Amino acid sequence: MVKKVKDKKKISKNTNYSSFNPIYLKFNFSFITYDKNFTEKHQVQFLQRMRELSEVPYMEVASWNRKIGFEIEQININLSIHSAFFDSNTHRNFDDKKFAIFRLYTNDNPILARVIGKIINKIFYVFFIDIGGNLYNH
Repeated sequence: MVKKVKDKKKISKNTNYSSFNPIYLKFNFSFITYDKNFTEKHQVQFLQRMRELSEVPYMEVASWNRKIGFEIEQININLSIHSAFFDSNTHRNFDDKKFAIFRLYTNDNPILARVIGKIINKIFYVFFIDIGGNLYNH
């Protein structure tokens, strides 16, 4: 007797994607822009900060002080957002003035640097990595 094995690569027709509700903050780099000052040292720090922000449940991170967590701020950005963001379905709840921001270096030590994006469904869409704090007034 031969037993049929289901193909694990097939997705069930009953999969409900609208129920996607992550517990932890996730990151998306599809729309990222960064300046020439984003060195290897900063890249390592960026990875470390993402790990810190994503290893704790989102609701806890959201309650952290803005110096170590993130903040939602209404700012005027000097650069335009990657056009692919607006071509995707991701932008449907987008308000072009409110951004999620976290500090690359907590307490701005050793430098002022920000990661600027938008949080949608606990996914941080990274738009800009601003080394030196040049994109908006702090």
